[in-house]
Amino acid sequence: MNVIDLLFFIAALGLLSVRNVYLSIGLVAIEGLLISVMVSSSGPLSWVSGLVALSTLAIKAGLIPAVLSRLIIALPAEGLKDQPLPLWAYAAAVLAIFGTDHIIHLLAPSHLIQNEPAFFFALSTVYLGLVMIVARRHLLSQIAALVSVENGLVLLAVSMSGSLPTFVELGILVDLVVAVTLLVWTGHQIHREFKTTDIVVLQRLKG
Repeated sequence: MNVIDLLFFIAALGLLSVRNVYLSIGLVAIEGLLISVMVSSSGPLSWVSGLVALSTLAIKAGLIPAVLSRLIIALPAEGLKDQPLPLWAYAAAVLAIFGTDHIIHLLAPSHLIQNEPAFFFALSTVYLGLVMIVARRHLLSQIAALVSVENGLVLLAVSMSGSLPTFVELGILVDLVVAVTLLVWTGHQIHREFKTTDIVVLQRLKG
């Protein structure tokens, strides 16, 4: 079992359990650090793999947490905690994790999976992130969950292919930066209009 994959999954579980937005951003940064280490060790060491690993580290463990932190500055103290997750979210998370093991057994005859532990942790992280996107009410918690889903997809692809082409990795990073930038801008607009980042207030926009 790869320690990096296990730590990655533990960080995803941490995102599911914590309510403090600062801690959520910190866990996203840890995931970014682990992904950069994984990228640098998934293939032969070269200046290209080193560049991709450094870019991943700078964006996922540096730029994105920094951008999310800038949005936190505008929040009042009471806006730094998310609402508790409903019980159905924890039940869905448990079912998703057990379901991942079943998927591995179904795919085993096809030999698509090169690293079963990494596949398990990666797909479980994706499922946990999707549960959080649906169940969380704080916008920043949802953005953190979205980044975690993307991290899980990268690990999932590596667990099946061994490594990703350089242009794919760089393209994913660019897409992620654009998506997070747009979401943070949206968060600023929601906070300016409604004085909160609780997405439930968007129900007021229903005509």
